[in-house]
Amino acid sequence: MEMVSGEQATNFNKIIKRKSQFLRGLAFLMLGVEPVKKRLISILFIIIFLSTVNIHAEDNADSGNGNTNNALKGKGFYRGSEYMYKVSIYVGLSDDTDMYDNISSFKKIGDQSTYIKPSTFTLPKTVYGTPNNKIDYIQGVNLSPITINEVITGNVPLIPITNGGNIDSVKLYFGDTRTLIGIIDDIAEKMGTTREGLVRNIQFTINGKTGLYPPQEILPVKTNGKYQNKVAWLIVYEPVIITYTKPNSSGYRQPIAFTATEYALSQKQGYFNWFWGETGQYVAGMTHSDLPNSIVLEESWVGIPVTKPLKDGVYWSDERIIKGGGIGMRMLEANGVDVVPNDTTYDYTYRVNTDVITSVVIEAANGDITPDTRHKQVDTRKSAYTNPSDGKAYVTIKANGQSTKMPVVIPDGDSQYAFLKWRTPSKPCEVTVNISLSGNSSARLKDGGRSTSFKVKIEDLSENIPPDPRPTDTMSNFKIPQPPNEADKKTAQWGIYSAVWDSDYNWHENWKRRFVGYSTKTNADGSTTRVRKYKWFDEGWWEDFGHWNYTYTRYSASINAGMNLKPDTHNPTAKESYGKYTIASGYGVDVEVNTGITTNAPLSHYTTTQNVVTYFPEFNYNTYWRLLEKTGSKTFEFKENIYSTFNSRTHFTPLPYPDGQYEVYAKIIDCWTPDGMLRVNLSDKVSIEGNVFTDWHIAPDLP
Repeated sequence: MEMVSGEQATNFNKIIKRKSQFLRGLAFLMLGVEPVKKRLISILFIIIFLSTVNIHAEDNADSGNGNTNNALKGKGFYRGSEYMYKVSIYVGLSDDTDMYDNISSFKKIGDQSTYIKPSTFTLPKTVYGTPNNKIDYIQGVNLSPITINEVITGNVPLIPITNGGNIDSVKLYFGDTRTLIGIIDDIAEKMGTTREGLVRNIQFTINGKTGLYPPQEILPVKTNGKYQNKVAWLIVYEPVIITYTKPNSSGYRQPIAFTATEYALSQKQGYFNWFWGETGQYVAGMTHSDLPNSIVLEESWVGIPVTKPLKDGVYWSDERIIKGGGIGMRMLEANGVDVVPNDTTYDYTYRVNTDVITSVVIEAANGDITPDTRHKQVDTRKSAYTNPSDGKAYVTIKANGQSTKMPVVIPDGDSQYAFLKWRTPSKPCEVTVNISLSGNSSARLKDGGRSTSFKVKIEDLSENIPPDPRPTDTMSNFKIPQPPNEADKKTAQWGIYSAVWDSDYNWHENWKRRFVGYSTKTNADGSTTRVRKYKWFDEGWWEDFGHWNYTYTRYSASINAGMNLKPDTHNPTAKESYGKYTIASGYGVDVEVNTGITTNAPLSHYTTTQNVVTYFPEFNYNTYWRLLEKTGSKTFEFKENIYSTFNSRTHFTPLPYPDGQYEVYAKIIDCWTPDGMLRVNLSDKVSIEGNVFTDWHIAPDLP
């Protein structure tokens, strides 16, 4: 089967003769080697550059699935509806491996990348792709073809720029750790093993010891509601657009499913000319501008450099694309056991007397969700146009006697949050949250349904106040512990779609001949005859071929916080040196936490920080804690200590605490957004030298 035709095919064949690896790959295709079944789901965090949709004048892009051969004679084309993502999974080989290490510190899981596509189109027969990703190419792997016979179909988000997607939808799709497990399971199935089998024979270095470890300590699975992975997991993904090449002598157009990197490599190596001219495909606006711009790294991860997007319409060089265009990454860091806790019984855990935001993802699964239905009728005379039906979807969320009915409009294939801001009860209990959709039938929850309910736990954090320290307390065999290493969530992003009608009026002519009276005609003999008189009138009407223009209003929020631990004001012997304090054990420490939120969202979309919880080394940062009290608009301090003579806002250190660092750990929580709770974990310390008794000297009175 010919991939290309004419001079391009001749050129392609010449290059193949010089590229032995590509030729071997092509031979495998002709022998009918089946590629492995591919599935995709995904994880944790994305960094995307977002721009507006732009179809370049030189490009041939079609939004439908019809026959475009006549309209695009002699040129290649692509369809806005036909896109995929190519995904690879890596696991860190050490417990201190993270995104700033070289990719050699990770091991790729499986031998091929995985494709996933939306359900809105059928994969063409004999579509060519490759088993590799950008990292493979940077490491020297050659461009080699495979036939993509099977891909996984899912409700994947639109690609930014090329397909009009937005950052939040991509984040939502790639932000669920369960999706990582899903793709790991699929890789295991392709390789004839289990997820445990994928990592059982890999050597990892954990706590300085290298060897084989139980899979349950490596895989990002939950035990007692907490992720157990002691090493990092990395997901790498690249957007893919399917291009149909110029027709060959038989009129056949070869489908090519390439990433931005692969379009650049195939251009650089002479396999295709995606630009213009006699051999050109006329799709370079997509291959060398929009697609490499669609996803780029904001930070350099695993040795892949930051390659900033170029202005719309500016073409990337092949080298620039290969270096860093069209790639995104997310990571579940090591020590997943310390990520934000998740109860095994409840979907969410909230605190008493707290403003929270409960959100769900709403998707347009089967057509646009529009403000009204006027687009279904072009005749402006019809009642269906002048008085259209409501086209919105409505999301009803109910919790603790509070509710909202939120209208949403969303373009087909995209999604956004719907949410309820509500107040939790004043006592610990269980609350059921009910969610239902009405209106536009395209609206679906993420699981595909139209209604759901789940339980949330309401807890009281003030129930574990530490006991009063006593002079008789002992701390035998006590070793000063390190504070926890828990995950922060400092930023959140979400958005709301709106739509306005963009009219496109055309006059529909409807000429009618109408009687307008009589005229007198003089005959040859001088007599007269009365003649009926007619005129033509256009009794036409306006037709509106307009469409809905969607606008995505982006919101973001970031939390900032600082912590200051210092000696209690009633400590007469505390010492300070360059901002660092030293105290004797048995005295108290005071804390001040300042926290705020920066956001462009309306108040109904977020809350400020409402709770700060502190933990102490003498209890191994467990068992007991103190809930701080809000003493200013942004300030939190210890509550007044009932064991303090002066009712000070203090925490007494244990008398037998050994010399060394006394570090207090604080969780700044309950700063809610539709994108979840923002949280920061801080610590500050003082030094302990001696104890309170060393500050006292007993001697007889002198005469």
